Amino acid sequence: MKLRINCQTCDARRVNEDNYKEFSQIRIYTEELLVDDRSKEVLNRLPFNIKAEEVRTKDLSEDPGNKSQNINGIYEISADSAVAEGTSVNVNGMLKIAPGTGEVLKRFSRISVNGIVLCPKSIAALLPLPMLTINGMTKSYPDDYTLMDNQYSLDKYFPMRAPENTGYFAASFIYDAEDETDFGKLAEKNVKFSTDKVYIRKSHIDKALPLFNIEASIVEIPDGCKVIVADHNEINDQFVNTNGGNLFIIGNVHISNGNKGALDRIESLIVEGEITTESECAKRLEDIGAKCDKLIVTHGIVMEDMPIASLDRETLESATEGILVRDCALLRLDRNIPGDLIRSRLKIRDCAKVSCSEEQKGAVSSVSSDVAFIGSSSVKSLLGSLFGSGVEESEVSSEPSAFEDDTKYINAEYYEL
Repeated sequence: MKLRINCQTCDARRVNEDNYKEFSQIRIYTEELLVDDRSKEVLNRLPFNIKAEEVRTKDLSEDPGNKSQNINGIYEISADSAVAEGTSVNVNGMLKIAPGTGEVLKRFSRISVNGIVLCPKSIAALLPLPMLTINGMTKSYPDDYTLMDNQYSLDKYFPMRAPENTGYFAASFIYDAEDETDFGKLAEKNVKFSTDKVYIRKSHIDKALPLFNIEASIVEIPDGCKVIVADHNEINDQFVNTNGGNLFIIGNVHISNGNKGALDRIESLIVEGEITTESECAKRLEDIGAKCDKLIVTHGIVMEDMPIASLDRETLESATEGILVRDCALLRLDRNIPGDLIRSRLKIRDCAKVSCSEEQKGAVSSVSSDVAFIGSSSVKSLLGSLFGSGVEESEVSSEPSAFEDDTKYINAEYYEL
């Protein structure tokens, strides 16, 4: 799994190495990166690839009134958590509270959560707690259930390993990963599941459904399909070689004209998400009866996966079918491109920054999505190794597209690792 962060300021001084070990690559595109001596060592040990306009070394002690922890991602509180009296925590993401944590919770002076609180029903019954504020939602699970990954894969080995009379909870969904999974054996062991949504193969429906909570929504998977769970999926020959030609994908899919040969090898395709493709592939998707939440067919020129992309008026005027710019760290627009031309010919997706004039900002905003910030500034990129020597922009080589792998995206003005 890979991670990409697009932000204006990235504060790495509290980086926790354990939170990022699961990622094979982490790319950060930012204007300003804050580090200290400890975080430099952590960043150098992990697979970070950072592109920044400015890197500043600043100790946490220099921040006035710094008495609280800011957590981006998942923060867990268990019965044996070491928490100092009066601790204050801000969580942007998910707070997981384990059973038997009543005494530990009393040590916090304040817990603020922007996102989801996941807790056992015994704790949920006590809410609202005086020191806990929640801007989001609360999910509760039976106290005697085992907490699994939010998106849990139920494979053919699970029935052999699960003890009798046990329960399992997944916050988002559980999916039936393999045709060989023996739900009859799980029923014999009196194994139960609780989740919001369950994906079950057609041949397993009768035996599997009684094992799940009645509130769970059900999605039927055709037998023989390979289930893939990833935010972004690029259909190419390698993808088909690995997963086969009958696919059920939970996530978004991208198919370029250059990969039409791979698409021709697919017999069935169901996507719980968007399919983004080009005109030559749209007919093939129709022929195989592909299903998806939304089909986006792009036309014209596609500029993608560039650390720095530049666009002038002549290029935009000559692109009669328009230009799509996506997955770029920085897009620089010439100041002489009028707003009407931007609105009629340009689309911008998943870029860290668009550099343009004040007069162009309104037009750029109207054609942009998932762009961290729009405006004008000087550009001095520190590329390659974070603490190595800088290189000129012309020396930057392109990397494989983020659409080719399982990449998680974060777009924000300020992000704290």
